[in-house]
Amino acid sequence: MAFHPSKHGRFIKLSKNFTSATREGDTYDYGVVYSDRPIHLGEVFQLQIDQVETKWAGSLRIGVTLKNPNCPQTVVVRAVTDLFVEDCKDYWILSGSRVHNGSYEKDSDLNVHSLKQKDRIGVQVTAKGDLVFFVNGICKGIAMTGLPTKKELFVIFDVYGRTKEVSWKYYGVDTLENLCKEKVIKTMNNPSRENLDHLPLPKIITDYMYPP
Repeated sequence: MAFHPSKHGRFIKLSKNFTSATREGDTYDYGVVYSDRPIHLGEVFQLQIDQVETKWAGSLRIGVTLKNPNCPQTVVVRAVTDLFVEDCKDYWILSGSRVHNGSYEKDSDLNVHSLKQKDRIGVQVTAKGDLVFFVNGICKGIAMTGLPTKKELFVIFDVYGRTKEVSWKYYGVDTLENLCKEKVIKTMNNPSRENLDHLPLPKIITDYMYPP
């Protein structure tokens, strides 16, 4: 799973094989991004907040849509709030503490504004058509019901406001390399390549953290 290479806001820069999205410049909007393929029923699409910019209001928004980013008719709006109107019932998006479907909105127990740097949020559509969100791997319950399951649904998210950079993260058991990397980073004040070379670490780990 990755981000669509071309269907995104004009201030978005994609990197790391289209799995990282950064909103560039002194901006807070034009950060909408689509997934590069439909989300499978039961699959969890998960993002990690990698960088925040506290001078702005608002934050990451995420959901799903029937709009195919490969179709020329699918437009990229300035912000997903522009989709919270009667004519946009083919979008289901969590913004703040409310889930929006066109002009209809429903309160959620989850508030995206409370997420911090390194927190992860995931979205899932079940075989029953339930929209479910996850925070740091924990299911937050059903946010909305009745989503179509016989049609393709793509993920849409908005790198908005305080959220400056996000990356796609596999939902499930992490690799041994990633677990080792996170452990080293947490226990070192300055995990540079030079400092790592002084530790009794396997070369495969140091090369993974800092490719030669």
